[in-house]
Amino acid sequence: MRADLVIEGRAYVDGRLIEAAIAIDDGVIASVSSPALAPSADERLVLGPGQIMLPGMVDMHVHLRDFNQAYKEDWYTGTLAALRGGVTLVADMPNNDPPVNSLARLREKLEIAGSRALVDFALYCGAPMDPGEISEIRKIACGFKIYPEDYGRLPSLLDQLEGSLVVIHPEDPETIMLERSRIISPRIEDHGRIRPKLAEIRAVDRVLEIAGSRRLRLHFTHLTTGDSIMRAISSKLRGGSISCDATLHHALLSSDAVKVLGSIAKVNPPLRSREDSEAVLSAMRSGLVDAITSDHAPHLLEEKLRDDYDEVPPGFPGLEIYLPMMMTEVLEGRMPLRVLDLYSRKPAEILGARKGSLTPGMDGDVVVVELGRERVISPSGFASKAKYTPFEGWKIKAEVRMVFLRGILALRDGEPCVRMGFGRHVAGS
Repeated sequence: MRADLVIEGRAYVDGRLIEAAIAIDDGVIASVSSPALAPSADERLVLGPGQIMLPGMVDMHVHLRDFNQAYKEDWYTGTLAALRGGVTLVADMPNNDPPVNSLARLREKLEIAGSRALVDFALYCGAPMDPGEISEIRKIACGFKIYPEDYGRLPSLLDQLEGSLVVIHPEDPETIMLERSRIISPRIEDHGRIRPKLAEIRAVDRVLEIAGSRRLRLHFTHLTTGDSIMRAISSKLRGGSISCDATLHHALLSSDAVKVLGSIAKVNPPLRSREDSEAVLSAMRSGLVDAITSDHAPHLLEEKLRDDYDEVPPGFPGLEIYLPMMMTEVLEGRMPLRVLDLYSRKPAEILGARKGSLTPGMDGDVVVVELGRERVISPSGFASKAKYTPFEGWKIKAEVRMVFLRGILALRDGEPCVRMGFGRHVAGS
């Protein structure tokens, strides 16, 4: 056998680091062997000291904006951020301006993404305005995203979405409206009171009750409490096709950060108590959550620094720092090595993508990370247009040096080696 590319060095395979040779041919991993048994190749790369191979990361929850919000982020800057973070597949949410909740809008987004993306991508569709379009939408979208404002339509929607991946933003709108009405002039410090964890728990319970015995692939995203995670797990143990994810910011930060960072720390769902963040971190460590997502949600810095609570948009970028942060947590003994599966293999499985694992037959997505290269997170150098992060000043001890996408060198030392439009659409559900 002869391959296009062979990369030799320490590689993350089946949950551990081993000395291996990854052979990639025609964009697909052809073999994983010891270096001595590696096939001949047109190109061969031997990793240097401190460097390891990881599969391309898969982020199943990002917001790459574009359309009328291209000033916040577009498909080029967002996917360059992904490349710098070792992410080779992103799944983009539909709450754009205008919203992607129709076949025509989804096709328009597909065209934009296809012309600008540097990494492979999947697209969610919002709750369809015309249910008659669902069968055609399924051919493009990887799943459907249900927001709190869609809950009133849930019973009829879920009947029509059986068999599809349905991602739920779990926050009960009635609870939020009630709490908001109690505060006349809210400040950033009130954000957690306005959107309490009870709203999340009630939403999880409500959706599970409505879903009942329907044949759905329900996925609860960005869970922030141990109670919510355990409800999802309990439903899974009873036979439901349920999965869930959580973010690093809900695991590593608590509401205490709001006192220091102010409006920068505003995010939906809000940062919770230390007890809640510890519960999320524990769920990641033990693999109780099915995926880690960044919920990359870029805004301009001046928008985040507004004085009025209601005018501060929620969210922050994360794509280019998530993998280095996770590796730092692993190196410092706070997370097990297998946590990498939650940002690669597991979300790829949920999306049905041939990604996220250094296994024969998978796409030849390989990330070369150098361990021990300590640096401080500085958002001014982000590829994203969002030049802020609640993790500013944090030290990280891992750096993405190279990214291969389908066997092609796509990034070296932070600079893209492919052109806009190199990213491919991952087919729908």
